[in-house]
Amino acid sequence: MEQDLPSQHAARHVPRWVAPVIADFEMLGREVVSVDDVARALGAIRDSTRVKNAVASLVQLGWLRRLPSRGAYEFLPARGGPYPGGDPLVEVRGVLAKRPDLHLAVIGSGAAFLRGFAERAPARFVIAIDKTQGGSVALNAAYDVVRTTPIRIRDIPTLNGVPVSDATQLLADAALWPRAVGDLRNANHWLRRALADVQPAAAAATASRVGTAAAARMAYIARAFGAVDVADAVTATLSSRSRTFIGDRHDPVLVRDPRLGVDDHLGVAVRS
Repeated sequence: MEQDLPSQHAARHVPRWVAPVIADFEMLGREVVSVDDVARALGAIRDSTRVKNAVASLVQLGWLRRLPSRGAYEFLPARGGPYPGGDPLVEVRGVLAKRPDLHLAVIGSGAAFLRGFAERAPARFVIAIDKTQGGSVALNAAYDVVRTTPIRIRDIPTLNGVPVSDATQLLADAALWPRAVGDLRNANHWLRRALADVQPAAAAATASRVGTAAAARMAYIARAFGAVDVADAVTATLSSRSRTFIGDRHDPVLVRDPRLGVDDHLGVAVRS
């Protein structure tokens, strides 16, 4: 995506006629703004030539950067210079600014990084969205997007205004979307650290909304990473034995858990 950085000849200055916009955004600590925000700061009509010219100038001078969501911009404050602020969720914020009712969550390794369980950010964050609400071209451009049922991403707590999987939900993420969490064969996977923060009752509550097969995988994964109390709590929610698998079902079964009905073709937590 084009970064909308200023040209070599464009000085990053503050023209007097757009100074109220920059002052407003700086004072309020804005990160994502819209054309409406520019109009409000100028005290002008949204579709006026004045507002259109202001937006164009602010982009050209490096105070605003266009985001994939139409009409949304990242504000680049004076302290950071005319460069993107490094917020990996800025495009999410842009979409939510225009569609505040959109049900989504940051999941998997990206969420683990933001929550402090993973040491490194993934090359590309994964966003789960409610499949009943339609898609988002802007999100698809910036992230890997999975479409899911609304109940599976319900009640995920926010982090700086965006729903981000917490420790409990990260266990569910591993069971639902294993490709989003990295290599589960690694015994030192960040999920082990996350599981240390999971309360058994919270895991049981989460298991009740992901479906029987996913709940069985949650219990299996938790036990493989040493969270026995969490695994037992999730197992207690299962009314019947499941029939499910982890990994590529065309590969040999490395571990079979007959109690849970889980065939492990991957080898969860087997590599030290």
